[in-house]
Amino acid sequence: MRLRTALDEWFVVVVVALLALALLGGWGAYGAVADDGDEEFEQRTVEAWSTTGGFDHSATVQEENEVFPVGTELSDRSMYFAEVAPELEATFTYVYDAPDGDVAVDVEADRVIRSVGEADDEEEEVVEYWATNETLAQEETESLDPGEEQATSFSVDVPETSAEAEAIQEDLNESVGDLETVVEVQVAIEGTIDGESVDRVDSYELVIEPDDTTYAVEAPAAEERTEERTEEVAVAGSSGGLSSVVLALLGVGSVAALGVLGTARRKGTLAPSTAELERINDQYEREEFDDWISRGRLPAAVRERSRIEIATLEDLVDVAVDCDRRVLEDERDGRYYVVDDRSMYVYAPEGLEDDRDRILEVDPQEAEEPTVIGDGSGEAEVEDESNDPHS
Repeated sequence: MRLRTALDEWFVVVVVALLALALLGGWGAYGAVADDGDEEFEQRTVEAWSTTGGFDHSATVQEENEVFPVGTELSDRSMYFAEVAPELEATFTYVYDAPDGDVAVDVEADRVIRSVGEADDEEEEVVEYWATNETLAQEETESLDPGEEQATSFSVDVPETSAEAEAIQEDLNESVGDLETVVEVQVAIEGTIDGESVDRVDSYELVIEPDDTTYAVEAPAAEERTEERTEEVAVAGSSGGLSSVVLALLGVGSVAALGVLGTARRKGTLAPSTAELERINDQYEREEFDDWISRGRLPAAVRERSRIEIATLEDLVDVAVDCDRRVLEDERDGRYYVVDDRSMYVYAPEGLEDDRDRILEVDPQEAEEPTVIGDGSGEAEVEDESNDPHS
């Protein structure tokens, strides 16, 4: 109801706004049609294919001890016991993921003992003083498909390797640098992946750090490397198309709203009627004076008293205040009453004014009951109608 009143009062302003929105929607739809086919492209880097390489390692217990039975396999640990399980066994697994491909793979695992130190050049992290290599294993696969694994196994006797490293350092009378022992795996692939020619070499390392009685192992379990490529991608149709659709819908909605408003205005149904406004006003008044009003049924004996018609509910509440009485809303006829001594003040809401002479059917038992009249204190007094000189 409030919306209808506001639309009626601001009809011209609303129509102008809807016309502006309709024009905006038409312009957006025209722009979308005019720009159709003028696609723009941008360079984007996308993932073409990927490779995954990693190590699984273990050591078998070879010497008697109080913890592990001989023959027990200790696997994928960060540390092993050199005296009881001196030989480290490892397997390097390589696989690539692509829509299609066919490549030849050559895997070579080399044990590298070297002496390294910190580099003076900021561009290099370490400097290598000396190094010695020994090939532990080599595997060749002529044709490897996407998702197919290529595995290469090797083993390292850690105490023997540690002794060899110390002997080399002693022979060189070299005290600078730190000794490192690694297994370096070189993976050379050549062929075609996802329609492109490939010829590359990847390197992976398994690091062994020996101590007096133990040795630590550090190696990637599954290191993924992504090959990317740059391609042109059309970008004009995405956000532009969405905004054009929104503008078009806005234009259609505005035109439809104009039609509905114009029709309602012409038929006179846009603005609320006088009866509707009066009914709403009665509801507001009822809520405003709710603290002064009680709901109930007016006894038949009281209805026979002289009636004084009151124009508004607000005036009736003023009468109740002056008489120190409450306003009674009769549940049967919808009228409001204030009973004072021998008089009765009545307010009839919209639609009940012409029904003043309607006589409600009186319950015989109700007619015999005494009349109860409440004052503003919340207490009640009982009148004996038998002493009424008018009865």
